[in-house]
Amino acid sequence: MMRKASLLVSGALLMLAACNAEEEDPTAISTARTQMAPLVNASCDWMFGCCSADELVYQVGGFTVDADDCSERLLDAITAGVPLELEQGGLSHDSAEELLVLALSINEDRVDVDPEAVSECAKSTRTRDCNIPNIVQGPVGRCIPSANQAETDPCDPNEMFTGKQAVGDECDGAWECAEGLRCVDFGVAGVCAKLSDEGEGCFTDDECSAGLVCNYASGVCEAGAKAGESCMFAMPLDPVPGTETVRCADGLTCDRNQQVCVGGFCAPGSPCEDVVGDSDCPESYFCVGNVLNAPTCQIPGDEGAACSKADDCATGYCNPFDEVCGARLLTGEQCSSDQECQSGFCGGGLCNPSFGAGAPCPSQDDRECQGGFCDASNPTMPLCTAFSGEGAPCLTGVECNPALGLQCVDAICLSLPFPNGTTCADNSQCASRACFMGECATGAVIGAQCTSDGTSEPCILGSFCETMGDAVAGTCAPLRGSGESCVDNSQCWGDCIVRYGQRMCDSTPAVDTAWCDGP
Repeated sequence: MMRKASLLVSGALLMLAACNAEEEDPTAISTARTQMAPLVNASCDWMFGCCSADELVYQVGGFTVDADDCSERLLDAITAGVPLELEQGGLSHDSAEELLVLALSINEDRVDVDPEAVSECAKSTRTRDCNIPNIVQGPVGRCIPSANQAETDPCDPNEMFTGKQAVGDECDGAWECAEGLRCVDFGVAGVCAKLSDEGEGCFTDDECSAGLVCNYASGVCEAGAKAGESCMFAMPLDPVPGTETVRCADGLTCDRNQQVCVGGFCAPGSPCEDVVGDSDCPESYFCVGNVLNAPTCQIPGDEGAACSKADDCATGYCNPFDEVCGARLLTGEQCSSDQECQSGFCGGGLCNPSFGAGAPCPSQDDRECQGGFCDASNPTMPLCTAFSGEGAPCLTGVECNPALGLQCVDAICLSLPFPNGTTCADNSQCASRACFMGECATGAVIGAQCTSDGTSEPCILGSFCETMGDAVAGTCAPLRGSGESCVDNSQCWGDCIVRYGQRMCDSTPAVDTAWCDGP
């Protein structure tokens, strides 16, 4: 069931460093309690509107009886300055996720609070839906090009607070620094530093005021080109990201083909993070970057372009040492890996020729065959043979196409997970998640008899064998969710941990569900 609400207290860990109460200004603490109350109240309303009873036990303990009690306890924590840990399983990415850290900013009089902005954040919190499971849309593993990232987040601390810290003062975030300053993280503590205006010196974009970028040719801050405006590379015929002479504004990138500024989310040239799976780039584009260049969505690059994997390169080869696309080597040239050779076959330190199906493979090395293996059943005339597909017979295991993830099992090419009746080594190989006596089985249904010592068919996916005390025999029962009591990890979707003085399952949600997706 979906209910309107939001999640402000979220992310990984919400920590408030312990403070010495005698050193705190009681007036500042009282002010923090009053000014943070709307945010705390909204957070607690969300939790009690969207979390199940067991999830609430995990989140705020079984002793917290309702949303009002939750608010009082969190506000008391702000007043006392005690360490507090609220965990939401990474289900929200609000800038203000460290709610209690923001209270510390007020306690130490580092910010002025905008009550109207705080009210807008609380309103946004209360009107946001409960969490929903992640659903893959569009091409498998890819984002939807029409999707847009949210614009201004009303819960961004920079929207709610005006910083008061001067140049050289300590800071926990940019919201604590006065206008025109930034918070530079030195690892131990942050320090407020001046932002450079247009025409002033810089080494990186971070040093420039909002809307400006650092011109690496002149070393001064300047306005970046807007979306749709022209940009330029140092070598237009070899447009390597990071070598622009006319740069785009923050959040935009220079499209290598059209040489115009593009951006947004899931668009050609837009910033991305998933350099392995390319899930935040549209189809036919890859999340391309390396140690020197921030990743963006690009088509496969030519020789010299940045890369982190072979798919990033039109040449099909990404040099792992300097992370740039390289040309593949010709037959007879020295090599150290198959990926370096145009033929795909590096043997004896040299690139060797490779052949198609039906051609001889005198080396009897499978790598000598393009898209297949070397059939040496006739040792006097070994021949390259095409790989077999799903369901095809196999004898030695080399016949199954590895590009399709096929394995030779029971003399048939199969992909994981295996159907019932197939030979298996463990539960993960079976579609039923039940491997019994070396064969994928249906699995015992919930309520069926089972044993915990592996002498009977295992319980189906999403269940475990529940026994009493030290007994071996038991009954299949559903896996337990967050906040439910447990004895060991086998009983939970995630791990069995100790929290609030008792053993309970952690915040891992069940399959096809989400944390706090409705009571």
